[in-house]
Amino acid sequence: MVITLLGSQLTSYVRSHQPIPQPQLLLEGSSILGIYIILRLLDGEMDVDTSSGRYSVEEESILCAKGQSDLTVINVLFVCDEWKPLKGGLTTFNRELALNLALSKNFKVFCYVAQSDEEDRKDASKHGVNLITAKSIPGSTDPLDHLKIPPKLPIDIVIGHGRKVGYPVYFIAERISCKWIHLVHVFCRDLGKFKNATRSTVDTIDENENKHKLEIQLCEAADVVVGVGCGLQDKYRKCLPGTQVQVLTPGILESFASQPRRLLPEADPLDEHSSPIVTDDFNVFVFGRVIAEDLFVKGYDIIAKAIASLGERFKLTCVGSQRGKQREIEAWFLKKTGIKREQLTICRYCNQEEVKRMLYGADLVVLPSRAEGFGMAALEAISAGIPVLISRPSGITLTLRKVKGGDSVVVASQEPEEWARRIEELSRKAPKERSSNALDLRENYRRVYPWSIECERFKGIIEDLLKGRKPNNAFSSFVHTTQTPRCFVGLRN
Repeated sequence: MVITLLGSQLTSYVRSHQPIPQPQLLLEGSSILGIYIILRLLDGEMDVDTSSGRYSVEEESILCAKGQSDLTVINVLFVCDEWKPLKGGLTTFNRELALNLALSKNFKVFCYVAQSDEEDRKDASKHGVNLITAKSIPGSTDPLDHLKIPPKLPIDIVIGHGRKVGYPVYFIAERISCKWIHLVHVFCRDLGKFKNATRSTVDTIDENENKHKLEIQLCEAADVVVGVGCGLQDKYRKCLPGTQVQVLTPGILESFASQPRRLLPEADPLDEHSSPIVTDDFNVFVFGRVIAEDLFVKGYDIIAKAIASLGERFKLTCVGSQRGKQREIEAWFLKKTGIKREQLTICRYCNQEEVKRMLYGADLVVLPSRAEGFGMAALEAISAGIPVLISRPSGITLTLRKVKGGDSVVVASQEPEEWARRIEELSRKAPKERSSNALDLRENYRRVYPWSIECERFKGIIEDLLKGRKPNNAFSSFVHTTQTPRCFVGLRN
């Protein structure tokens, strides 16, 4: 006995739990659902109750949903040193892009990291990202070396960030023959101008010129280059003739935006002289690498001199020192900038949850950098609804040009006197007014750069790259290569 079932009929059987005719089953045409069933049966991954002819009940949702979507699934592998941000903006960007891309249908997102813990894995899984930790390599003390050996997965696209992560990503792309997207976060030629030499024998301009050349080599080897923000896109376009450098602008970081609103002191409506409110202290925060070689490039001297000139009511907190180096960094500030110890707090690197708590206590977040690829620290503050002031050389200021109110937070000068003026001007506004302006900036930014649109652009980049190439999974390959219009499978008692 041979029974012929069309795809629609088979779906009806499955959904109603009706017995499927025995002992033989013939599937006609190009029924995707039917082909999927055959594959599962042949692989022994699906059961048929031969006494009733029914497929197992737990397979029903897979048959009705997954069977029709696997054809177009694109497997994307993000590569980074960590999942939860501990070392700055690159990791924050990687996580946000991965979890937003994971919201898209037909994209399966993996993230390959050098280290993780159970909390990281739970967080990634909650957002639909499969977190994979690289195995250590005997004889190597560099965790990034561990990433050179690719995970055993069917990957279509591998995505790396910058020079350090780009090197192991090259090995992954070569070994599994997948496409490679390289994202650039900094422009080393700019950084080299302002880096402090940690040793007298080091020429930081020459050192960063070498780093720049290595970055360019990675860009030329990759299938696609993407600049984080239009500033980096423009800089790399001029260094890569014949290469179309794409752009991706990060949207509002919702994990920061979802924090509880701060309770702000309000003026007494019955007292016309009570506004604006001037509180006892005005707390200015700066987030970034607080290490000897970066103190000048990050503009710490600019902001510290500005705070010193404003008097003891103004406090500066710098977050990002290496563990055990806070006293050494403090000594540099006291000697070089004239700020008093009572005005200064140096904090070591902290995780994202700690950053959120610190932002809760900030009246203002500043980014006074002399060179900055994009400036994720500023975007974190904008996302949290905290007032910001940002130096013009920071890449995010070009992004803010399209945002209503964006120009109002940009400081064009690198002179401490101008920064002091802008900070003092903000401090005289009522806290509620400052907060309202910051929240308006966040919503305006969200409207111009929603993650949904940025991810659609990124998906377009991926899909264009894969045109004419079969997705790297067994089921898709089978369907694409099958030419026979009829497929037969016998079910024996």
